[in-house]
Amino acid sequence: MVLNAPAAEEKALVEAAQAGDAAALRMLLERFSQPLYGAVILPRIGIAADAEDILRETLLRAMDRLGTFQWGGAGIFPWLRQIAIHQVIDHVRRVQRRTRLEERVERQAADVMPLHHAGAEDLLIDQQERALALKTMGAAMDVLNERYRQAVTLRLLEERPREECASTMGVTVGNFDVILHRALAALRKAYGVR
Repeated sequence: MVLNAPAAEEKALVEAAQAGDAAALRMLLERFSQPLYGAVILPRIGIAADAEDILRETLLRAMDRLGTFQWGGAGIFPWLRQIAIHQVIDHVRRVQRRTRLEERVERQAADVMPLHHAGAEDLLIDQQERALALKTMGAAMDVLNERYRQAVTLRLLEERPREECASTMGVTVGNFDVILHRALAALRKAYGVR
C-alpha cells in the first residue's frame, strides 16, 4: 500500500520515535496534543485544568507505550485517542471515588460526635477524630502487600515526586504509576470505599 505524503511522514516520525529519536517523539506529541485536548478530552471533562492534567497523563502513557504501537494505516491518532479516553474514564472514576470517600468521612465524623460532650475542648475533639482516622487508615494499610504499602507511603504520605518514587522502588515511572494505581485500588477496598 502506497501512503500519501502526510501519512508517510507520520509513519516515519512514529518509527523514528520508536527507535528512540526524542525530536521525532516531540514532533508527534506536539502535532497531536491540541486535537486530543480540544476534540477528545475537554468536551468530555468540561474543566480546562482537569483536561490539561488528563492530556499530560495521556502523553506520558503514550511515551511509555509507544513501543507497543503498530502502524495500521489509520495513523497514530486513533491509538492516542483511545489512551486519552481511558484517562478520561479513570478521571471520572477518581472523582466518583473521591465523592464517596468524602461522604464516608462525613459519616465517620458523625460517628465521632457522640464521643463529644458539651464543653469539650476543640483540641480534644481534633485528637479523637485524628486518632479514629489514623486507626482506620492504619488498618487499611496493614492489609496491603509491602510493595503497595511502599508506593502509597512514598507518593502520598511522603509526597515524593513520581520519578523519585520509581527510582526508590527500582522501576520505571510507568510501572510505578501502575503499582500506585493498584495499591490505591487495594487501599480503597480495604478502607471500605467501592
